[in-house]
Amino acid sequence: MSRRRRRPPPPAPTGLRPRMRVLLIALPVLLGGLGLAIGAGAYRWHVSSEATRLRADGVPVTAYVTDRAGGHGRGSGIDRIEVSYLYGSRSYSTWIPCAGGTGCHRTPGPTMDLWVDPAAPEKFVAANGHTNGSMSFLMTWTIPPIGLAFAALGVVLLVLVVRTRDDQWR
Repeated sequence: MSRRRRRPPPPAPTGLRPRMRVLLIALPVLLGGLGLAIGAGAYRWHVSSEATRLRADGVPVTAYVTDRAGGHGRGSGIDRIEVSYLYGSRSYSTWIPCAGGTGCHRTPGPTMDLWVDPAAPEKFVAANGHTNGSMSFLMTWTIPPIGLAFAALGVVLLVLVVRTRDDQWR
């Protein structure tokens, strides 16, 4: 019985140079990080201006606090309450953060004042300062630093690409 000889593997494709690979990683990391940091700041500004506008132009409505969740220990999520309110002949219900960055120190009362946008009744600002958009992941305080960290990593990679010679990549 004869043994078959193995053939050598085909040569690896010569694709992109290592410098180009690093550049193709650095640019999306830089732009994505900047987009995340700037997007989070812009969203916070939008929510804040919307809250100011609704306090001045909104229609006052009494909302009912129907549920509370989260905030009972590490990893339990955002301390939040569910508010339900009637505007016109429709009922609306959504979750908003309970209080500031430290959560609720006590369970809020059964009712809460809201100022509702008459043109879009699903938009409101609550007496605790939170709006219907306050539960977005862009509102967490960790998102801008994470975006800036990714942007810094992208800058470091770009500097690496610019400062090194081609013969150092081999």
